Amino acid sequence: MGKANKPYARLLRVSTTRMDGGKLFGSTPKEKWERFASPDRQNRVAIGNHSMLINHPQGWVLVNTGPGEKAPLSLDVAPVRSRSSLLRDLRELGLMPKDIRVVIYTHLWDEYAGGGTHMTSSGRVLPTFSNARYVVHRDALDEAKRPSERVARAYRADDVEPLEETGVLEVVDGPAEVLRDLWVEPAPGPAAGHQIVITEHAGTTYAFMGVLVPTSLHLNPQVCTAADRNPDATVRTKAEVCRQAVSENWQVGPVGPDEWVASKDLEALSAFSAGTALAPVEAPARVSARKTPVAAA
Repeated sequence: MGKANKPYARLLRVSTTRMDGGKLFGSTPKEKWERFASPDRQNRVAIGNHSMLINHPQGWVLVNTGPGEKAPLSLDVAPVRSRSSLLRDLRELGLMPKDIRVVIYTHLWDEYAGGGTHMTSSGRVLPTFSNARYVVHRDALDEAKRPSERVARAYRADDVEPLEETGVLEVVDGPAEVLRDLWVEPAPGPAAGHQIVITEHAGTTYAFMGVLVPTSLHLNPQVCTAADRNPDATVRTKAEVCRQAVSENWQVGPVGPDEWVASKDLEALSAFSAGTALAPVEAPARVSARKTPVAAA
């Protein structure tokens, strides 16, 4: 099937992680979240790890790369993380790593950026997508290179250093147009330098939310993970982005399901997941690189 015949934007579930329920749902009482997701005997809940593949006229774009195939640095990682299917998924679509022209990271946690590099048989770690430039926010890069003790386990040096050494890393410091009709927008709260990706094609706007809404229960602004860097900022960002999505009729993901969700269905999805509608939360306007700014109405 030729490039022109393939969908413009796909969500790829590239791995599954079993995360402690208390970490995933933060201060939300277990009696509430376990009605939404039943934990296993070790209190873990399975959630999907998604990438976005964009069939852009200027070349294939990949947003986030999943955990990748490098051996975990800690023995306690393997039991809670499935193997990455990213490269297999690309092959099934007729794509090789060399076909990807741009990789965009929403942030640099290893769980979502580890697949951007790989280890060769000789032990060298190199960029997985040899013809791509890699786009990341400056704050994400700064924390990945100098993480505090609290967040150090979320990062790996060999997810970043090979990109810097080969000169393929492109650092942005705010809203930016990466390609025509494809933007990154700061979405603070979940992680340092966290950003979402927005792209427009044939009258449809797609928004890749990063880890802003890891499950549909997190569509409720008051539900945040214990790992969120700034929960108050996450609450404001979710409210702002969801309001703009509804106003402009976006397709959004990942928000729990493995497919795009029409913004008009977000409130119903939230109510179905949590038994309540979204609570109104005031959010300030945000500077945008788009022709139509992502800002509060």
